[in-house]
Amino acid sequence: MQTWTMRIVLFLSLFTAVSVRAQQRYEITPFVGYESSASYPVSVFSNSGGGTIPISRLRVDNSLAFGTMIEVALTENSQFDFMWNRNNTSYDAYNILTNSYFKAYNSDIDQFQFGTLYMFRSSEVKLRPYIVGGLGFTHDSNSNNTPNRTEFSWSIGGGVKYYASRHIGFRGDIRYLPTYGNSSNATYCDPFFGCYNTRVSNYLNRVNIVGGIIFKF
Repeated sequence: MQTWTMRIVLFLSLFTAVSVRAQQRYEITPFVGYESSASYPVSVFSNSGGGTIPISRLRVDNSLAFGTMIEVALTENSQFDFMWNRNNTSYDAYNILTNSYFKAYNSDIDQFQFGTLYMFRSSEVKLRPYIVGGLGFTHDSNSNNTPNRTEFSWSIGGGVKYYASRHIGFRGDIRYLPTYGNSSNATYCDPFFGCYNTRVSNYLNRVNIVGGIIFKF
């Protein structure tokens, strides 16, 4: 009888330990913050007021950022990282004739990143800095001629997590988050072949700074 009791107690102990470990595997962090403006070169003409305006750049405005980050533990220090980040913003166009920007159209931008996060220090401490990087895409829904534009994007950054309790924490996150804009001809110089014309990719080089509450389970 005692043998079976010991086996049941041991089984329940192991099950509880596994359950607790499984409960601590996932993190969901709703966040809010700020995303910077950025621009890239274009060569287009816009019709306005019966006239034609030559435009040389498009700029996305800085705006409020909000969304969710989800982490799945891989090891004690590493996690799979997913981020959905939304901006309700607008684009400005640069008028060559007036040397100034004017509002072109409104836009809702959704950024999706899939990557890996690495935390420093052991899981026993409450304050854990980290680095993070990922690849993904950006969906741009706007009132312009390309209302549903999806382009490649990537990210790299870092931050810090503070675990106030087993299930609740706080997080600050900063990322460099470029999105492909277009390609254009440009002069490129290197020490071996000198300067030459080539096709280059232009990106919206934005910075995302957010903070949120961690729900861990």
